[in-house]
Amino acid sequence: MTAPIQPVPVMSDVAEMRRTEPRPPCDAAPRRLRVLVCAFAVSPIGGSEPGLGWNVVSRLARWHDVTVLCSPGMPGERDFRREIADQLRAEPIPGLTFHFVPPPLLSRMLQRETLMRRRTVYYLGYRSWHRAALAAARSLHAKAPFDLVHQLNITGYREPGDLWRLPIPFVWGPIDGASDLGWSFFSIMGWGERLFYATRNVTNALQKRAPLRARRAAHRASHIWAIGGTNTEMVRRHWDREAESVIESGAKPVTGSARSFDGTRPLRLVWNGLHIGRKALPILFHALRDLDGGHEVVVLGEGPATRSWKRMAERLGIADRVRWTGFIPHAEAMAELERADALVHTSLLEGTPAVVLEALTRGIPVICHDGCGMGVAVTERSGIKVPLRDPETSIAGFREAIDRLAHEAELVERLSGGALARARALSWDAMSERIARRYTDVVEQRQAFVERTIGFG
Repeated sequence: MTAPIQPVPVMSDVAEMRRTEPRPPCDAAPRRLRVLVCAFAVSPIGGSEPGLGWNVVSRLARWHDVTVLCSPGMPGERDFRREIADQLRAEPIPGLTFHFVPPPLLSRMLQRETLMRRRTVYYLGYRSWHRAALAAARSLHAKAPFDLVHQLNITGYREPGDLWRLPIPFVWGPIDGASDLGWSFFSIMGWGERLFYATRNVTNALQKRAPLRARRAAHRASHIWAIGGTNTEMVRRHWDREAESVIESGAKPVTGSARSFDGTRPLRLVWNGLHIGRKALPILFHALRDLDGGHEVVVLGEGPATRSWKRMAERLGIADRVRWTGFIPHAEAMAELERADALVHTSLLEGTPAVVLEALTRGIPVICHDGCGMGVAVTERSGIKVPLRDPETSIAGFREAIDRLAHEAELVERLSGGALARARALSWDAMSERIARRYTDVVEQRQAFVERTIGFG
């Protein structure tokens, strides 16, 4: 059994970093709360899970005093401790404290980032880290009680952590992982991916129903955030709780301006992603086959499916409308995006793709499936969403959306303005403020309940 782990400060000469000057609370926060956040992965220079951890906790300190329990790094790979310390030396954040929980032996053995480990034993190691995190949390809470605890990441619904066991309000999310890849879409993927996603679908169906700890944590939670409709539906159906639909990423500051298209030149479309089956570029190709030739398509990226997709474009007779860039530097990719009238994002299974948020910040309308995180990020005012049902519905939907942009006057300009507005609403700052306000609501509701209970007694 893992021995209790003592919290480790972010820098050896500074045990805690707290706000040195009082800050005026926001309208919804009459007082700064003491909040404990469990975020296994946090890094100011990372993307994905580490980026989510940093971008949220670093901003929450504007409203509350935040203590973060996190790992010092990914076993054998990343050093989060050093990355955080370097950032805080350059830009101190008052009100933010880090306590690093060293990974126990089982975590060090099983959490090395390989595909096979992640799909088999990774969560066993992750579970052992959470037991150590609970011991650290109890020690911290005994010394200076917290008002609320938040299980932030890793976002997978299968592991809720253990901090819901503390005797204070608990919130959880955003959670992800419940989405399956629709069986009807298997026909557009290779056999290897078909086998992988078939196994994933079956396993996922069992895991949504099985984890008792996840269900207990959900019932203990005062509030749950979930990524998109499938995850919120899973919370409702299998855990009998309600969840707020969100995305797990934030948009960068707006850099673009509203653009227009008058139909006197070809419509410029861009597609960006790794060339693998679930990204579903063939949907766009089949949609283009039945449209006139007045469209220019730029395909960014490469991958295992590149060769077969190029052959498909030849067979469908659209190769002269498609320009392939291969892997290019990010700045060049963003320059291609800047020249586009719309981003076409055909992916079938995602969280919230960075390319979608990047398009919105540049005022570029998005055509995508109405599912996963992109279904939340993109609204009817910022793009056109296609039902995620089957290949035939998708092809028809993308074809109709492209045709509308090409022939409806002022549609590109209207959606472009909506994209810029949506990017502002989805910024990291806006997301963190909503979370901070929710903390206050939860604590105030708990206090009101206690007061009513005492008064009744």
